[in-house]
Amino acid sequence: MIAEVLLPLPLDKSFYYIVPDNVVCSIGDYITVCFNNRMLIGVIIGFKSHTVSNMNLKYINSKLCIPSINLLLINFIQWVGFYNVIPMGLILKMVFGGVVSVKSLDKLVYNAEHLSTVDDISINLSSEQNDAYNKIIKNIFQYSVMVLDGETGSGKTEVYCSVIKTLLQRDQSVQVLILLPEIVLTAQLMKRINYYFSTCNSVEWHSNLTTVQRRNNWLKIVYGDASIIVGARSALFLPYKNLKMIIVDEEHEYSFKQDYGAIYNARNMSIILAKQANIPVILSSATPSLETIYNIYRKQYYHIVLSKRFGDAHLPDVKIVDMRQSVLINKWLSTDLYNNIVKALNEGNQVMLFLNRRGYARLVLCKKCGFKVNCPNCCTWLIDHKEKRMLLCHYCNYHCSFPKICSNCFNESSMISYGVGIEKVAEDIQKLILNAKVALISSDMTIKCINNVIERILKQEINIVIGTQIVAKGHNFPKLTLVGVIDADLGLGNSDLRAAEKTYQLLHQVAGRSGRFQEKGNVILQTYDAENPLIQSLLLYNRKLFYELEMRSRYITNMPPYVRLIALIITGRKELEVMEVAKNIVNNLVKYFVKSKYIEILGPVPAPIGLVNNNYRYRILIKISDNMLIQKLLSKYREYYKNFKSVTLIIDIDPINFM
Repeated sequence: MIAEVLLPLPLDKSFYYIVPDNVVCSIGDYITVCFNNRMLIGVIIGFKSHTVSNMNLKYINSKLCIPSINLLLINFIQWVGFYNVIPMGLILKMVFGGVVSVKSLDKLVYNAEHLSTVDDISINLSSEQNDAYNKIIKNIFQYSVMVLDGETGSGKTEVYCSVIKTLLQRDQSVQVLILLPEIVLTAQLMKRINYYFSTCNSVEWHSNLTTVQRRNNWLKIVYGDASIIVGARSALFLPYKNLKMIIVDEEHEYSFKQDYGAIYNARNMSIILAKQANIPVILSSATPSLETIYNIYRKQYYHIVLSKRFGDAHLPDVKIVDMRQSVLINKWLSTDLYNNIVKALNEGNQVMLFLNRRGYARLVLCKKCGFKVNCPNCCTWLIDHKEKRMLLCHYCNYHCSFPKICSNCFNESSMISYGVGIEKVAEDIQKLILNAKVALISSDMTIKCINNVIERILKQEINIVIGTQIVAKGHNFPKLTLVGVIDADLGLGNSDLRAAEKTYQLLHQVAGRSGRFQEKGNVILQTYDAENPLIQSLLLYNRKLFYELEMRSRYITNMPPYVRLIALIITGRKELEVMEVAKNIVNNLVKYFVKSKYIEILGPVPAPIGLVNNNYRYRILIKISDNMLIQKLLSKYREYYKNFKSVTLIIDIDPINFM
């Protein structure tokens, strides 16, 4: 008998091996085989009863004593690979989770744990939460997509935890996956999970785990001893024994899109997995994505609303500060915001200042000749990171010391930092407010450092936290009563078709960090565009207004969610060669779809960031206005261009990033 074997390699094909007479194999079994003179672990995905012609086949070496991958996961691997035009071997690598390898075979031994009963700790729900719970419970035994659309602080987590509790009480073998957009949110959610489910086995899955933690958690999942799995996007591909529900928390977050290596959207793929497995998926958010809103309009998703904050908490008051007309303390701080910061601190409360710009300043320039310091590898400015005592490129990580002399006019002591980053905000606040105990949170910090700052905030050792978008996501700080947005316009001035949507979601979420408990909250938005409908929607808590305007704009411009997009990014060291390949692809696409009225080809054009790490970048955008699938054609392009040493073709289905 001939086995068809998938290997964890960046290849989109399987290989054939002979099954020895003394080995009994089934589809989904883990086996060891010899491939290119090295031993690898693979998975059997099918059988052939006859010899594959013109091939000298090798024998399977051994079968591993690990529970087999089920047929559902194999089908899911194949579907994800086809739809996203990525090699199935890369997806299998995520299934293995960095745990399954020939070197670690002797460590893949698991002593099964006894399942515990679900404890009796009750989760107190409000009347509105209870209604949401009952609506979800009606749909938990078959495929459905339920959007838990709840205002910040409305208690969405308590609702879905109540649903999980009911599932586990009915069947202790059930597994539930909770996907989070950021690792930094894991610790806080795990505390709540472990409180509500103290006798159940809950595990984490993300890149910050140690090798031992990763192996132990993987084995618990595979053997069915992990009931609740809280993980980042790659957790979607783990070999669950009895997965019965998926929850995508903060479903609107674009961190669910992996934009390197195996490019896929974990939120979208979770819906496919749920459909194939005939299980429910809950999409939870205070600011659902426009794609999700569109599917609600089309009755594809079930809409469940939590309109009020939990308990005695109320939504914060929002105030717009028009920086064109306000009295300013300095270039970024209005007197309104300054006075409110002082007032909050004097009352013993905490303040969050939000600016989505890492570092100290956005560029360094010569005040004599105007020369700006660029990255030598990218077409971007170097960012001043004063705490690290360096200038840093946020694209290729090139870094250097702060220049003492201008390399253009050779003037000494003329180089200055220009623009405001969170480090500059922190420096100014320390000078202006003597009793300020300031801490920064940004993606420049390790997860351990961020968690340490969060603990210090909760212990009230910090009274002003200054951060980038990472502070906007799901944190609960009881004493935080003021959120100040330094520059509410920052995300709007770029070529991203989702710029307005992303900005609205981010500002709504960061505003939602204020006043989540008994203390009344306040939000101050500093803007130079106070009349902007987006700003007005935030002021009036009129989310419907923003969504209607943005939907209308997308419809007029024929953009998602009314069409589907595919981005092709061509990169290489020689710009002329990159441009030539891009033109050839466009010419080929135009000829192929010359009679189709459903396909529109845009480009090729240089990417907004046209040079990254000494690689030129050109973009092609394919706009598809029906359900036509062109993945087979794109797969041919991928196979053809992967043999080019000087040019790389990247295929991004349903792109999020347009840089």
